[in-house]
Amino acid sequence: MGKRAQKAQAVDPQDLATESGAYRTPWRRPAGRKPGPAPECQTFGEYLKAVVAHCFPELIDWLDALPDPRRQDMCVYTGAHLWFEILLTFLLRGGSRNAFDVDRNSGAMPGNMLQLCGQAWDEARLGPRQTVTCSGNATHHAGRVPVADVAQIPLKMVRRLLQMRLLDSARLLDSWWLIAVDGTLQERGRKRKGKAAHYRYVLTASLIGPEGLTLPLLTEFVEVRGSDYDKEDCELNAFVRLAARLQRHFPRLPLCLLADGLYPVQRVFDLCQEYGWKFIFTLREGRQRLAYDEAVQTMLMNPQNLSIGRRQGEDGSVDQTLRWTDHIPFGAHRLQVLFSGEVSPAQATLWVWVTNLHLDASRVYAIANHGGRLRQWIETLFNVEKNGGFGLEHTFCVNETASQNYHLIMQAAAIVWQLLAKGLLHRLTRLCRKVTDIKLVALLHASLLFVPLPRLPSPRIQLRFLPAPG
Repeated sequence: MGKRAQKAQAVDPQDLATESGAYRTPWRRPAGRKPGPAPECQTFGEYLKAVVAHCFPELIDWLDALPDPRRQDMCVYTGAHLWFEILLTFLLRGGSRNAFDVDRNSGAMPGNMLQLCGQAWDEARLGPRQTVTCSGNATHHAGRVPVADVAQIPLKMVRRLLQMRLLDSARLLDSWWLIAVDGTLQERGRKRKGKAAHYRYVLTASLIGPEGLTLPLLTEFVEVRGSDYDKEDCELNAFVRLAARLQRHFPRLPLCLLADGLYPVQRVFDLCQEYGWKFIFTLREGRQRLAYDEAVQTMLMNPQNLSIGRRQGEDGSVDQTLRWTDHIPFGAHRLQVLFSGEVSPAQATLWVWVTNLHLDASRVYAIANHGGRLRQWIETLFNVEKNGGFGLEHTFCVNETASQNYHLIMQAAAIVWQLLAKGLLHRLTRLCRKVTDIKLVALLHASLLFVPLPRLPSPRIQLRFLPAPG
């Protein structure tokens, strides 16, 4: 070391001592993810009023115009009030009449109900307390009104949406409106001692709209008594009646029917040819065995009829292989058959359809994915109505006329709910996590029960539908 190097100084051990808390704790991100915003339900009732006013401004007049055999000078409630009570019973998804009755006169519900149904409360005659009619009164009234008149309500609602051009984007190849036809059990009656169980079966034609909208259009009731019945005969006979009504109401509308494997039969093909309809029906191997086998053989002999693509499914990307063949004999008709083989991360699936649409490489993807596959949406609607609180298959009343009218108003409530939820509420609560439709219904119920609707005109809204899964 150099002569000028400084010697190391001795350090006092006490100088190195530290005290707890003498230094700032280092910053760290809190564990877990940041909670999402909570849905604000205060305005849900106002949104319901706005959607009804925007899409169906004449709904109250339609309900008031239904036949009303009551003495009007002795009535407390208007006809629209009685029908709106049934509509709200389904819209709030209690699953039964009692579920709506239990708090119908609580909180702000009576005042909100009067606003929704357009009834002015006459305090001089009825007293200061506003009330909502009970389900027994509404059911008695529904049993006295012809079913054919009530059936016009869902029909008028869908006509109004068509006139608004709200559903134009759902047309197949920009030309044909898709009508899904399927049957389901409407009511599973209670089995009485010494008598067979009473079943009520129903056939529904629903208009397929954009992004998962399935709008019930026409309903044909089929009553089946006893547990042993032939579903095929009942449903096909009902389809003949339903098709005649559909042609009468929409004689010039270009329609394309979607249906399951029950319908590829001569009788249905003849009706579609007579009315000028297109169709895409599911083809089952056991239903039309000879036609199915010939379609497979001719498909193998035409390797040029091939289209390979990919679509987005619920479980991820789906590899899709489309193959088709032409002029397959189905009795007196020569039709096309389309095969769709799909491989997804979850499973492999084969779809087969018979159609009278022209098939080529530029059209098969749209016909398969924006046509044939959309038939499952009517099954989804039935599932929601059965298990989502609407009460399909529930015995709401013994009277047959009232039961059928209840079912028709259920379809009207399904239309209103889809427009409200898919066109507005899903978009407004998109950032909120895990907000299901059942939760949205509960929030709507709470809004109508505790938040009075403003007397001002409904605010302007914009319906925009989020993409449907799959």
